[in-house]
Amino acid sequence: MTKKKIDIKEFYDTFPFFDLEIYKRENPSIQFPHPVDYYHHFFHYGKEANLIHHNENLHLYNIYHLGDNVFNIIFFNKIYPYLSKKNIVIQYYCNHNYHSQVKEFIQYPDRIKLRSLEERGDKGLELWINNRNLVNNYELQCLVGFDTYYIHFYNYILKQLQFPIILFDLKYKDEDLLYRKKRILSEYPKYKNLDILFINSEPLSGQYPYPRQEWNQFITTMNKKYNIITTLKVKDIDCTMDIKLTIKDIAALSIEAKYIIAINTGPFVGCYNEYTLQHVNKIYIFVQNLTFDHPKVQRHIHINDLYSFF
Repeated sequence: MTKKKIDIKEFYDTFPFFDLEIYKRENPSIQFPHPVDYYHHFFHYGKEANLIHHNENLHLYNIYHLGDNVFNIIFFNKIYPYLSKKNIVIQYYCNHNYHSQVKEFIQYPDRIKLRSLEERGDKGLELWINNRNLVNNYELQCLVGFDTYYIHFYNYILKQLQFPIILFDLKYKDEDLLYRKKRILSEYPKYKNLDILFINSEPLSGQYPYPRQEWNQFITTMNKKYNIITTLKVKDIDCTMDIKLTIKDIAALSIEAKYIIAINTGPFVGCYNEYTLQHVNKIYIFVQNLTFDHPKVQRHIHINDLYSFF
């Protein structure tokens, strides 16, 4: 009986993580003259014997902004026990300009490898919450909390990958944050008992119409009354940029803050950790349309609304 002819595009639709070079290397006894012969072999004979094989190198990518990529690394950290058990290595492709910051969130470098987007070719699954080829329910973000939506998304990905895992919470735990906080406060003791951490960095995904002048005026007023620091420089006010803090350092410093006033942008992602959420009194998050389900996170649109709280 003639074997069904392989369509390469359909093949990768079915086996998106198949790596031809690895398959050749791990099956040295198989020698074919043409690459398509290897696809035929795997499809007709090899897939049952190599169910673990085609997942050994899991190719995932995100072409978008810093916060999207940090969320994904936190997700990978959460599923580390399964990755280790099944000998799976995630080859993760993102903008090389973000690597230095994203790398700091990797807790298990043996299982999570950062790669540049240029290395990806056409390999991999796009791990982005607005990837409509995966989930056509962007509107759900507006109906449930953003933190809840992310869990729905990651659980959908886990189901697609046939990983027997369910996540229940987006927040993460990383003891490195505690060491970083200790170091920062040792070098800059003025930030002990920090009253307000302002994450006023420019939003890059259109998630919030940013009236910077109003924000700057509010920050200037708060600076007269409280011990504060910002993530984007406002004249004569302490900024994390002044002391060259990374976004993971900012996450560590957020553990010390009584309040966080944040635009829902990259530097906020790391603040969604167990230590900060336990210690902080309230997080005022500024984002259009979306909400958060955590009881300490309160959504706002207008910065001037906060004068009544402070």
